[in-house]
Amino acid sequence: MPTEIVETEFEPGLNIMGVLRADDQAGTSFININRALTTEEIYSDSIENFSPQINYAKVSSIDSGADYQFVRSEDTSDWGSYFDTTLSVGASEVYDLEISAPGFPTLTGHTIIPNKPQLVANSLLIGSDKVSFQIQHHGSAFEYKLYLFFAASVLDKVVKPTNGNIIEVEWNFPTSNGSPLYLGLTALDENLTRYGNSPISFIPNTYHPDGSTVSGGYGCFGSVAITIIGL
Repeated sequence: MPTEIVETEFEPGLNIMGVLRADDQAGTSFININRALTTEEIYSDSIENFSPQINYAKVSSIDSGADYQFVRSEDTSDWGSYFDTTLSVGASEVYDLEISAPGFPTLTGHTIIPNKPQLVANSLLIGSDKVSFQIQHHGSAFEYKLYLFFAASVLDKVVKPTNGNIIEVEWNFPTSNGSPLYLGLTALDENLTRYGNSPISFIPNTYHPDGSTVSGGYGCFGSVAITIIGL
């Protein structure tokens, strides 16, 4: 139990989730932009201006100097998400984020794109109820999320890097799933890894550290590199 009450004051700010995707496709990176809510708003029946209008959401390439303006999705069911149809990111590239909205501090972020995850040559073995393989670890990846795709289902697994350069993976699955069709390997940058592993609590009057990886607001701006392997 805490021995003292820590006085805190709600600071209005944007609350975002921005992910740059290195997947060999332009336009798949996204930024979801909302605003931070008070405890009272979280438990209220309705929330006003949850996805506020913004002046701009800009992602800048430190390597090329190019700016990419993310605009709100035309899909009204995805009203808080912003995209740029031309942006395609690659390994080791560095990007800055800046978002301006009336009445809120300017939010900024920074990410370094991880290298695409790769299997060690000839390490993939497929059985009736198990796949095994080795991942060639690169220091730009702080965590790996793996996906095994079947005809009617998808399994996922989180793998944390070890001290060595090779990560051994053995993955059992129910035979009722059938044969796997694809293996998805995703490498997360430091920001997504830290934010995803930060403790989250919505219990009033309890303290938990802010896991945000941005400045001037809340949330995360990070990147992921994706490799899909047919089985």
